[in-house]
Amino acid sequence: MKKKKALKALLWLAVVVAACMYFARTVQSITTPKVQLVNASTGRVEQKISVSAQAYFPVKTEITLDRAKEYPITVEKLYVKPGLYVQEGDVIFTASVNEAQSKQEELLKTYNEKSQALIDLDIKNRKSSKQSMQNDLYALMIEKQEAYNKAAMDARLAAEREGLTLEGDVSVWQAKAEHVDASPATRSLVAAAVTAKQAYDTAREDFFATYENRKVKVDDEVFAYINEREQLIKDMDELTEQMTQLQAAQQSLNTVTATSAGYIVAMDVKEGEAYDGSRSAYTIAKADDMPVLRADITDIRKDVEEGARVEAAGDYGSYKSTVTAVLDETDGRRYAQIELTDEFLRSAGGMTRLLSEGMQVSLVFRSRQNATLIPASALRSEGDGEFVYVAQREYGGLLSSGGYVAKKTPVTVIDRGETVVSIQEDLNYQSIIDQADRAVEDGKPVMEYVD
Repeated sequence: MKKKKALKALLWLAVVVAACMYFARTVQSITTPKVQLVNASTGRVEQKISVSAQAYFPVKTEITLDRAKEYPITVEKLYVKPGLYVQEGDVIFTASVNEAQSKQEELLKTYNEKSQALIDLDIKNRKSSKQSMQNDLYALMIEKQEAYNKAAMDARLAAEREGLTLEGDVSVWQAKAEHVDASPATRSLVAAAVTAKQAYDTAREDFFATYENRKVKVDDEVFAYINEREQLIKDMDELTEQMTQLQAAQQSLNTVTATSAGYIVAMDVKEGEAYDGSRSAYTIAKADDMPVLRADITDIRKDVEEGARVEAAGDYGSYKSTVTAVLDETDGRRYAQIELTDEFLRSAGGMTRLLSEGMQVSLVFRSRQNATLIPASALRSEGDGEFVYVAQREYGGLLSSGGYVAKKTPVTVIDRGETVVSIQEDLNYQSIIDQADRAVEDGKPVMEYVD
Protein backbone atom coordinates (compact mmCIF):
# COMPACT_ATOMS: atom_id res chain seq x y z
CA MET A 1 0.00 0.00 0.00
CA LYS A 2 2.79 2.36 0.95
CA LYS A 3 4.66 1.45 -2.23
CA LYS A 4 1.64 2.39 -4.37
CA LYS A 5 1.33 5.75 -2.65
CA ALA A 6 5.07 6.43 -3.17
CA LEU A 7 4.83 5.61 -6.91
CA LYS A 8 1.75 7.76 -7.24
CA ALA A 9 3.53 10.70 -5.52
CA LEU A 10 6.59 10.24 -7.72
CA LEU A 11 4.39 10.26 -10.82
CA TRP A 12 2.73 13.49 -9.75
CA LEU A 13 6.11 15.03 -9.06
CA ALA A 14 7.32 14.13 -12.54
CA VAL A 15 4.17 15.68 -14.05
CA VAL A 16 4.66 18.85 -12.02
CA VAL A 17 8.37 19.09 -12.99
CA ALA A 18 7.54 18.52 -16.65
CA ALA A 19 4.80 21.14 -16.46
CA CYS A 20 7.17 23.59 -14.82
CA MET A 21 9.82 22.96 -17.45
CA TYR A 22 7.27 23.41 -20.22
CA PHE A 23 5.92 26.61 -18.83
CA ALA A 24 9.43 27.85 -18.07
CA ARG A 25 10.43 27.30 -21.68
CA THR A 26 7.23 28.97 -22.83
CA VAL A 27 7.91 32.01 -20.66
CA GLN A 28 11.52 32.00 -21.83
CA SER A 29 10.37 31.83 -25.44
CA ILE A 30 8.04 34.77 -24.92
CA THR A 31 10.53 36.99 -23.09
CA THR A 32 13.72 36.16 -25.03
CA PRO A 33 14.56 38.44 -28.06
CA LYS A 34 14.10 36.75 -31.42
CA VAL A 35 17.05 37.61 -33.63
CA GLN A 36 18.10 37.08 -37.20
CA LEU A 37 21.60 35.67 -37.53
CA VAL A 38 23.92 36.48 -40.43
CA ASN A 39 27.47 35.59 -41.36
CA ALA A 40 30.27 37.97 -42.30
CA SER A 41 31.91 37.84 -45.70
CA THR A 42 35.09 39.19 -47.24
CA GLY A 43 35.12 41.79 -50.03
CA ARG A 44 35.06 45.52 -50.84
CA VAL A 45 32.37 48.01 -49.91
CA GLU A 46 30.63 49.67 -52.84
CA GLN A 47 28.73 52.87 -52.14
CA LYS A 48 26.57 54.94 -54.47
CA ILE A 49 25.94 58.62 -53.81
CA SER A 50 23.19 60.28 -55.83
CA VAL A 51 23.95 63.76 -57.19
CA SER A 52 22.17 66.15 -59.51
CA ALA A 53 23.96 66.78 -62.81
CA GLN A 54 23.34 69.37 -65.48
CA ALA A 55 24.39 69.68 -69.09
CA TYR A 56 27.51 71.84 -69.31
CA PHE A 57 29.27 73.21 -72.37
CA PRO A 58 32.99 73.77 -71.68
CA VAL A 59 33.27 75.64 -75.00
CA LYS A 60 30.42 77.67 -76.45
CA THR A 61 30.22 80.45 -78.99
CA GLU A 62 28.08 83.56 -78.72
CA ILE A 63 26.80 84.62 -82.14
CA THR A 64 26.38 88.38 -82.56
CA LEU A 65 24.82 89.87 -85.70
CA ASP A 66 27.16 92.80 -86.27
CA ARG A 67 25.16 94.10 -89.23
CA ALA A 68 22.22 94.73 -86.89
CA LYS A 69 24.27 97.51 -85.23
CA GLU A 70 23.69 99.62 -88.32
CA TYR A 71 20.40 98.02 -89.27
CA PRO A 72 18.40 97.20 -86.09
CA ILE A 73 15.82 94.45 -86.48
CA THR A 74 12.69 93.11 -84.82
CA VAL A 75 12.62 89.35 -84.20
CA GLU A 76 9.54 87.72 -85.72
CA LYS A 77 9.67 83.93 -85.15
CA LEU A 78 12.08 81.56 -83.38
CA TYR A 79 12.58 78.20 -85.07
CA VAL A 80 14.85 76.56 -82.47
CA LYS A 81 15.11 76.28 -78.69
CA PRO A 82 17.96 75.43 -76.31
CA GLY A 83 19.04 71.80 -76.56
CA LEU A 84 18.25 71.38 -80.26
CA TYR A 85 21.05 70.13 -82.52
CA VAL A 86 21.20 72.14 -85.75
CA GLN A 87 23.08 71.75 -88.99
CA GLU A 88 24.88 74.57 -90.77
CA GLY A 89 22.31 76.59 -92.70
CA ASP A 90 19.31 75.65 -90.54
CA VAL A 91 17.00 78.59 -89.82
CA ILE A 92 17.46 80.00 -86.32
CA PHE A 93 14.91 82.82 -86.50
CA THR A 94 13.33 85.28 -88.89
CA ALA A 95 13.24 89.05 -88.46
CA SER A 96 12.59 92.30 -90.27
CA VAL A 97 14.89 95.30 -90.61
CA ASN A 98 13.24 98.20 -88.83
CA GLU A 99 11.76 100.78 -91.27
CA ALA A 100 13.58 99.14 -94.17
CA GLN A 101 10.97 100.19 -96.74
CA SER A 102 10.89 103.83 -95.68
CA LYS A 103 14.71 103.95 -95.54
CA GLN A 104 14.95 102.50 -99.04
CA GLU A 105 12.41 104.97 -100.36
CA GLU A 106 14.19 107.91 -98.72
CA LEU A 107 17.56 106.86 -100.13
CA LEU A 108 16.10 106.42 -103.61
CA LYS A 109 14.36 109.81 -103.42
CA THR A 110 17.61 111.53 -102.42
CA TYR A 111 19.49 109.68 -105.13
CA ASN A 112 17.01 110.80 -107.80
CA GLU A 113 17.29 114.39 -106.58
CA LYS A 114 21.10 114.27 -106.81
CA SER A 115 20.87 112.68 -110.27
CA GLN A 116 18.53 115.40 -111.51
CA ALA A 117 20.79 118.09 -110.03
CA LEU A 118 23.75 116.59 -111.89
CA ILE A 119 21.82 116.60 -115.17
CA ASP A 120 20.77 120.22 -114.66
CA LEU A 121 24.33 121.23 -113.74
CA ASP A 122 25.79 119.53 -116.84
CA ILE A 123 23.19 121.18 -119.09
CA LYS A 124 23.99 124.61 -117.65
CA ASN A 125 27.74 124.05 -118.10
CA ARG A 126 27.60 121.90 -121.22
CA LYS A 127 30.39 123.89 -122.90
CA SER A 128 32.71 123.70 -119.90
CA SER A 129 35.31 121.06 -119.21
CA LYS A 130 34.29 118.41 -116.70
CA GLN A 131 37.81 117.87 -115.39
CA SER A 132 40.93 119.91 -114.68
CA MET A 133 44.29 119.44 -113.00
CA GLN A 134 43.52 122.35 -110.70
CA ASN A 135 40.37 120.59 -109.48
CA ASP A 136 42.26 117.33 -109.06
CA LEU A 137 44.88 119.06 -106.92
CA TYR A 138 42.12 120.71 -104.92
CA ALA A 139 40.46 117.34 -104.29
CA LEU A 140 43.82 115.87 -103.25
CA MET A 141 44.41 118.75 -100.84
CA ILE A 142 41.01 118.17 -99.22
CA GLU A 143 41.73 114.46 -98.93
CA LYS A 144 45.11 115.04 -97.27
CA GLN A 145 43.60 117.61 -94.94
CA GLU A 146 40.97 115.13 -93.73
CA ALA A 147 43.63 112.46 -93.25
CA TYR A 148 45.80 114.88 -91.25
CA ASN A 149 42.90 115.95 -89.02
CA LYS A 150 42.13 112.31 -88.15
CA ALA A 151 45.79 111.41 -87.48
CA ALA A 152 46.27 114.46 -85.26
CA MET A 153 43.13 113.65 -83.26
CA ASP A 154 44.25 110.02 -82.74
CA ALA A 155 47.69 111.16 -81.53
CA ARG A 156 46.24 113.74 -79.14
CA LEU A 157 43.82 111.25 -77.56
CA ALA A 158 46.57 108.67 -77.05
CA ALA A 159 48.88 111.29 -75.51
CA GLU A 160 46.14 112.58 -73.18
CA ARG A 161 45.68 109.06 -71.79
CA GLU A 162 49.36 109.20 -70.74
CA GLY A 163 49.17 112.74 -69.30
CA LEU A 164 50.78 114.50 -72.27
CA THR A 165 49.11 117.47 -74.00
CA LEU A 166 49.95 117.94 -77.69
CA GLU A 167 49.20 121.34 -79.21
CA GLY A 168 50.76 123.96 -81.44
CA ASP A 169 53.38 123.06 -84.03
CA VAL A 170 53.04 119.39 -85.01
CA SER A 171 56.69 119.15 -85.95
CA VAL A 172 57.72 119.26 -82.26
CA TRP A 173 55.26 116.58 -81.12
CA GLN A 174 57.76 113.77 -81.57
CA ALA A 175 60.31 115.50 -79.35
CA LYS A 176 57.65 115.99 -76.65
CA ALA A 177 56.65 112.34 -76.81
CA GLU A 178 60.26 111.21 -76.47
CA HIS A 179 60.90 113.64 -73.62
CA VAL A 180 58.17 112.11 -71.44
CA ASP A 181 59.04 108.59 -72.59
CA ALA A 182 55.61 107.97 -74.14
CA SER A 183 54.62 104.42 -75.02
CA PRO A 184 55.63 102.96 -78.42
CA ALA A 185 51.96 103.00 -79.52
CA THR A 186 51.61 106.73 -78.78
CA ARG A 187 54.94 107.52 -80.48
CA SER A 188 53.75 105.65 -83.57
CA LEU A 189 50.53 107.71 -83.70
CA VAL A 190 52.49 110.95 -83.23
CA ALA A 191 54.82 109.99 -86.10
CA ALA A 192 51.80 109.23 -88.30
CA ALA A 193 50.34 112.67 -87.51
CA VAL A 194 53.62 114.39 -88.42
CA THR A 195 53.77 112.49 -91.74
CA ALA A 196 50.12 113.33 -92.50
CA LYS A 197 50.80 117.04 -91.81
CA GLN A 198 53.72 116.99 -94.22
CA ALA A 199 51.58 115.35 -96.92
CA TYR A 200 48.83 117.94 -96.42
CA ASP A 201 51.32 120.84 -96.59
CA THR A 202 52.72 119.51 -99.87
CA ALA A 203 49.24 119.06 -101.41
CA ARG A 204 48.25 122.56 -100.28
CA GLU A 205 51.33 124.12 -101.84
CA ASP A 206 50.73 122.22 -105.08
CA PHE A 207 47.14 123.44 -105.30
CA PHE A 208 47.84 127.10 -104.59
CA ALA A 209 50.69 127.02 -107.11
CA THR A 210 48.06 126.45 -109.84
CA TYR A 211 46.89 130.03 -109.50
CA GLU A 212 50.27 131.12 -110.92
CA ASN A 213 50.26 128.51 -113.72
CA ARG A 214 48.14 129.58 -116.65
CA LYS A 215 48.36 126.13 -118.23
CA VAL A 216 46.69 124.56 -115.18
CA LYS A 217 44.42 127.27 -113.83
CA VAL A 218 40.79 127.36 -115.04
CA ASP A 219 38.13 130.03 -114.71
CA ASP A 220 36.51 130.36 -111.32
CA GLU A 221 33.12 129.36 -112.78
CA VAL A 222 34.58 126.22 -114.34
CA PHE A 223 36.47 125.41 -111.14
CA ALA A 224 33.28 125.72 -109.09
CA TYR A 225 31.32 123.67 -111.63
CA ILE A 226 33.79 120.78 -111.59
CA ASN A 227 33.90 120.73 -107.79
CA GLU A 228 30.12 120.77 -107.54
CA ARG A 229 29.86 118.04 -110.17
CA GLU A 230 32.42 115.84 -108.38
CA GLN A 231 30.57 116.27 -105.09
CA LEU A 232 27.25 115.25 -106.66
CA ILE A 233 28.83 112.14 -108.18
CA LYS A 234 30.43 111.31 -104.81
CA ASP A 235 27.07 111.74 -103.05
CA MET A 236 25.34 109.48 -105.58
CA ASP A 237 28.01 106.79 -105.16
CA GLU A 238 27.53 106.90 -101.39
CA LEU A 239 23.73 106.66 -101.77
CA THR A 240 24.12 103.68 -104.11
CA GLU A 241 26.36 101.97 -101.55
CA GLN A 242 23.84 102.66 -98.77
CA MET A 243 20.98 101.16 -100.81
CA THR A 244 23.13 98.12 -101.64
CA GLN A 245 24.06 97.63 -97.97
CA LEU A 246 20.43 97.97 -96.90
CA GLN A 247 19.37 95.28 -99.36
CA ALA A 248 22.24 93.04 -98.23
CA ALA A 249 21.20 93.57 -94.59
CA GLN A 250 17.65 92.55 -95.41
CA GLN A 251 18.86 89.39 -97.11
CA SER A 252 21.09 88.36 -94.20
CA LEU A 253 18.90 89.52 -91.31
CA ASN A 254 15.43 88.59 -92.52
CA THR A 255 16.37 84.90 -92.19
CA VAL A 256 19.14 84.16 -89.69
CA THR A 257 20.72 80.73 -90.22
CA ALA A 258 23.22 78.65 -88.27
CA THR A 259 26.81 79.32 -89.25
CA SER A 260 27.91 75.87 -88.06
CA ALA A 261 26.50 72.60 -86.79
CA GLY A 262 26.08 72.09 -83.05
CA TYR A 263 23.81 72.33 -80.01
CA ILE A 264 21.84 75.51 -79.38
CA VAL A 265 22.83 76.43 -75.83
CA ALA A 266 20.70 79.56 -75.44
CA MET A 267 18.42 81.81 -77.44
CA ASP A 268 19.30 85.33 -76.37
CA VAL A 269 16.50 87.03 -78.34
CA LYS A 270 12.74 86.66 -78.04
CA GLU A 271 9.88 86.92 -80.51
CA GLY A 272 8.70 90.49 -80.94
CA GLU A 273 11.88 91.85 -79.38
CA ALA A 274 14.10 94.55 -80.90
CA TYR A 275 17.73 93.64 -81.50
CA ASP A 276 20.56 96.07 -82.33
CA GLY A 277 23.66 93.84 -82.40
CA SER A 278 24.94 95.08 -79.03
CA ARG A 279 24.73 91.55 -77.54
CA SER A 280 24.63 87.94 -78.69
CA ALA A 281 21.58 86.74 -80.62
CA TYR A 282 22.10 83.07 -79.72
CA THR A 283 24.73 80.80 -78.22
CA ILE A 284 25.88 77.56 -79.85
CA ALA A 285 28.25 74.74 -78.93
CA LYS A 286 29.80 73.71 -82.21
CA ALA A 287 30.01 70.09 -83.32
CA ASP A 288 33.61 69.81 -82.08
CA ASP A 289 32.72 71.34 -78.71
CA MET A 290 30.47 68.61 -77.32
CA PRO A 291 28.78 68.98 -73.92
CA VAL A 292 29.46 67.07 -70.72
CA LEU A 293 27.55 66.53 -67.50
CA ARG A 294 28.61 68.57 -64.50
CA ALA A 295 27.76 67.72 -60.89
CA ASP A 296 28.43 69.84 -57.81
CA ILE A 297 30.45 67.64 -55.41
CA THR A 298 31.49 70.37 -52.95
CA ASP A 299 29.56 68.85 -50.06
CA ILE A 300 30.48 65.21 -50.73
CA ARG A 301 32.88 64.00 -48.06
CA LYS A 302 34.42 61.28 -50.18
CA ASP A 303 37.25 61.90 -52.63
CA VAL A 304 35.99 62.01 -56.21
CA GLU A 305 38.76 61.29 -58.69
CA GLU A 306 39.12 61.33 -62.44
CA GLY A 307 38.07 57.94 -63.80
CA ALA A 308 35.48 57.31 -61.07
CA ARG A 309 32.47 55.28 -62.17
CA VAL A 310 29.10 56.95 -62.67
CA GLU A 311 25.73 55.29 -63.18
CA ALA A 312 22.31 56.46 -64.34
CA ALA A 313 19.06 54.54 -64.15
CA GLY A 314 17.77 53.22 -67.47
CA ASP A 315 14.71 51.35 -68.67
CA TYR A 316 16.48 48.00 -68.52
CA GLY A 317 19.14 48.43 -65.86
CA SER A 318 21.72 51.15 -65.37
CA TYR A 319 23.95 53.02 -67.82
CA LYS A 320 27.60 53.61 -67.02
CA SER A 321 29.96 56.52 -67.59
CA THR A 322 33.07 58.00 -65.96
CA VAL A 323 34.30 61.21 -64.37
CA THR A 324 36.56 62.93 -66.90
CA ALA A 325 37.77 65.79 -64.70
CA VAL A 326 37.39 67.32 -61.24
CA LEU A 327 37.53 71.13 -61.28
CA ASP A 328 37.53 73.95 -58.72
CA GLU A 329 35.57 76.78 -60.33
CA THR A 330 35.67 80.52 -59.70
CA ASP A 331 32.32 80.36 -57.85
CA GLY A 332 34.09 78.52 -55.03
CA ARG A 333 32.38 75.20 -55.81
CA ARG A 334 33.95 71.89 -56.81
CA TYR A 335 32.54 70.08 -59.83
CA ALA A 336 32.89 66.65 -61.40
CA GLN A 337 32.72 66.61 -65.18
CA ILE A 338 31.12 63.41 -66.50
CA GLU A 339 31.16 62.04 -70.01
CA LEU A 340 27.71 62.55 -71.53
CA THR A 341 27.12 59.27 -73.35
CA ASP A 342 24.26 58.63 -75.76
CA GLU A 343 22.68 56.33 -73.15
CA PHE A 344 22.81 59.04 -70.49
CA LEU A 345 21.29 61.54 -72.90
CA ARG A 346 18.42 59.17 -73.72
CA SER A 347 17.92 58.49 -70.01
CA ALA A 348 17.61 62.24 -69.39
CA GLY A 349 14.95 62.58 -72.08
CA GLY A 350 17.08 64.45 -74.62
CA MET A 351 19.20 67.59 -74.53
CA THR A 352 16.30 70.04 -74.30
CA ARG A 353 14.97 68.38 -71.17
CA LEU A 354 18.45 67.90 -69.76
CA LEU A 355 19.16 71.62 -70.10
CA SER A 356 15.96 72.58 -68.31
CA GLU A 357 15.73 69.86 -65.63
CA GLY A 358 19.11 68.17 -65.28
CA MET A 359 19.29 64.50 -64.25
CA GLN A 360 20.14 62.30 -61.26
CA VAL A 361 23.27 60.18 -61.46
CA SER A 362 25.12 58.05 -58.92
CA LEU A 363 28.82 58.35 -58.14
CA VAL A 364 30.10 54.84 -57.37
CA PHE A 365 32.77 54.45 -54.68
CA ARG A 366 34.53 51.13 -54.06
CA SER A 367 36.96 50.37 -51.24
CA ARG A 368 40.59 49.97 -52.22
CA GLN A 369 41.13 46.79 -50.19
CA ASN A 370 39.32 43.63 -49.07
CA ALA A 371 37.94 43.54 -45.55
CA THR A 372 35.27 41.84 -43.42
CA LEU A 373 31.82 42.84 -44.62
CA ILE A 374 28.74 42.90 -42.42
CA PRO A 375 25.23 44.31 -42.97
CA ALA A 376 24.97 47.98 -42.05
CA SER A 377 21.87 47.15 -39.99
CA ALA A 378 23.97 44.89 -37.69
CA LEU A 379 26.26 47.76 -36.68
CA ARG A 380 25.39 49.45 -33.38
CA SER A 381 26.88 52.46 -31.65
CA GLU A 382 27.37 53.51 -28.05
CA GLY A 383 29.04 56.77 -27.16
CA ASP A 384 32.02 57.20 -29.47
CA GLY A 385 32.39 53.48 -30.18
CA GLU A 386 30.69 51.00 -32.47
CA PHE A 387 30.03 47.30 -31.95
CA VAL A 388 28.07 44.25 -33.04
CA TYR A 389 26.37 41.50 -31.09
CA VAL A 390 27.66 38.00 -31.74
CA ALA A 391 25.43 35.04 -30.83
CA GLN A 392 27.44 32.49 -28.82
CA ARG A 393 25.98 29.02 -28.36
CA GLU A 394 25.55 27.60 -24.87
CA TYR A 395 24.77 23.98 -24.16
CA GLY A 396 22.28 23.11 -21.39
CA GLY A 397 22.41 20.41 -18.72
CA LEU A 398 19.86 17.91 -17.54
CA LEU A 399 17.35 20.43 -16.36
CA SER A 400 18.27 23.31 -18.66
CA SER A 401 18.16 23.75 -22.40
CA GLY A 402 20.91 25.16 -24.58
CA GLY A 403 20.65 28.29 -26.73
CA TYR A 404 22.39 31.51 -27.71
CA VAL A 405 23.76 34.33 -25.62
CA ALA A 406 24.48 37.81 -27.06
CA LYS A 407 28.08 38.94 -26.75
CA LYS A 408 28.97 42.57 -27.32
CA THR A 409 31.95 42.79 -29.70
CA PRO A 410 33.60 46.17 -30.48
CA VAL A 411 34.52 46.72 -34.16
CA THR A 412 36.52 49.28 -36.17
CA VAL A 413 34.75 50.52 -39.29
CA ILE A 414 36.90 50.99 -42.38
CA ASP A 415 34.29 52.10 -44.90
CA ARG A 416 30.53 52.45 -45.15
CA GLY A 417 28.07 51.65 -47.88
CA GLU A 418 24.34 52.00 -48.12
CA THR A 419 23.67 48.42 -46.95
CA VAL A 420 27.12 47.07 -46.06
CA VAL A 421 30.05 48.24 -43.92
CA SER A 422 33.61 46.93 -43.83
CA ILE A 423 35.42 46.37 -40.54
CA GLN A 424 38.96 45.49 -39.48
CA GLU A 425 38.04 42.58 -37.18
CA ASP A 426 37.80 39.06 -38.59
CA LEU A 427 34.33 37.79 -37.69
CA ASN A 428 34.24 34.93 -40.16
CA TYR A 429 32.56 31.79 -38.79
CA GLN A 430 30.73 33.94 -36.24
CA SER A 431 26.96 34.27 -36.03
CA ILE A 432 26.25 38.01 -36.05
CA ILE A 433 22.95 39.35 -34.74
CA ASP A 434 21.29 41.52 -37.37
CA GLN A 435 17.61 42.21 -36.78
CA ALA A 436 15.83 41.67 -33.43
CA ASP A 437 12.23 42.00 -32.32
CA ARG A 438 13.27 43.75 -29.12
CA ALA A 439 16.33 45.15 -27.39
CA VAL A 440 19.34 42.84 -27.13
CA GLU A 441 21.56 42.97 -24.05
CA ASP A 442 25.12 41.82 -23.57
CA GLY A 443 25.30 38.39 -21.90
CA LYS A 444 21.56 37.81 -22.14
CA PRO A 445 19.92 34.94 -24.02
CA VAL A 446 18.59 35.37 -27.52
CA MET A 447 16.68 33.00 -29.80
CA GLU A 448 17.19 32.60 -33.51
CA TYR A 449 14.14 33.61 -35.47
CA VAL A 450 12.96 30.88 -37.80
CA ASP A 451 10.26 31.43 -40.45
